[in-house]
Amino acid sequence: MLPYSILKRISPKTRYLVRYKHSPEHWKWDSIRKGLLGKRKYVAVINNYGDSEETMSNLEHMGAINMRTLFNLEKGYIQEELEKNKRKEDFIPESSHYRLYDNESQSGFKVEKEYDLHFPENLNIYCYEGDSESDFDSPKRGSTGVFNYYLMDGGSTLPVLALGLKPGHKVLDMCASPGGKSLLAIQTLYPDCVVSNDVSNSRLNRIQNVFDQFLYDFDEKWLKKERVKLTNIDGRCIMEDNFDRILVDVPCTTDRHSLHENDNNIFKPSRIKERLQLPELQRELLFHALKLVKKGGVVVYSTCSLSPIQNDGVVHMALRQIWEETNIEIVIKDLTPALIQSRSVFELADKKLLKFGHLVLPCLSQNYGPTYFCKLQKIN
Repeated sequence: MLPYSILKRISPKTRYLVRYKHSPEHWKWDSIRKGLLGKRKYVAVINNYGDSEETMSNLEHMGAINMRTLFNLEKGYIQEELEKNKRKEDFIPESSHYRLYDNESQSGFKVEKEYDLHFPENLNIYCYEGDSESDFDSPKRGSTGVFNYYLMDGGSTLPVLALGLKPGHKVLDMCASPGGKSLLAIQTLYPDCVVSNDVSNSRLNRIQNVFDQFLYDFDEKWLKKERVKLTNIDGRCIMEDNFDRILVDVPCTTDRHSLHENDNNIFKPSRIKERLQLPELQRELLFHALKLVKKGGVVVYSTCSLSPIQNDGVVHMALRQIWEETNIEIVIKDLTPALIQSRSVFELADKKLLKFGHLVLPCLSQNYGPTYFCKLQKIN
């Protein structure tokens, strides 16, 4: 082992690399590392409150493709195969709809497969083909004074799609900064109300700036009419409990930032206590969300980390706490069949290596993520 005098001089970026290089669970580390170190890819979320038709036409002229089109093409290819699999499952006893057991508490959680990832008709997200070197230009303001599209990591779209939003829903984005996922939910044109919450006042101001730039007359048409609410509360202390959907995009090690920036890097020695406490904070946020959401409602837990502890580990701990301390029944949604339609856009980790959720892996050709997400439904 290296002496402390040398260890303390190792940069946070190097600490991150060493941490994951020697993690046995990272089966594709070389490919992932190249992706993380390579050029990050973005998607463009079309702003329905700007010059949307003109914007889409311009992007298509430049070679960008509507992600919904790619999903639908894949969906058509696999529909027949999925129908065959579903017919086979009709003959499988209910006990074979596998249950996940915690060896310590022997708690069981029902798992249900989902075969479709609904892509809202009014949600338009553009991307370039996997091997394309093309980039999106910076967004521009149009005739209504708002920007024409929002650029975000493509992996960040999947947790919002996994929510399965429907018209009339009330949505809570529990840890909403910088606001992209809340904006994406709004662009579906489904929710009656989106509550964007963040514990940090400065981050909440950042969210409001995003909304001001993308939603026409934000104060008058959105805040005053309560189509959007901005709240500055610790997510663990939110009392309102009438949400149909809750997104729990928790604070995490933010792996891309950890690999590229030494400033404010969570792998700095001065932040070791904060880093070690992250899984506990994440568990508390998810546990509270599962209590808040309506019966029949959905919670999606997500991170931008590769860490098994922060991902499946936190879900495991929260579910165990739900089983031990409440009478709430939770169903884990296995989106593996539904996510097949995303394979031309995203590199997904083998589900056999994950117990609860799904993981978008960075790679050179499809350089999105990392994004972990897990869909949970409250039954009672």
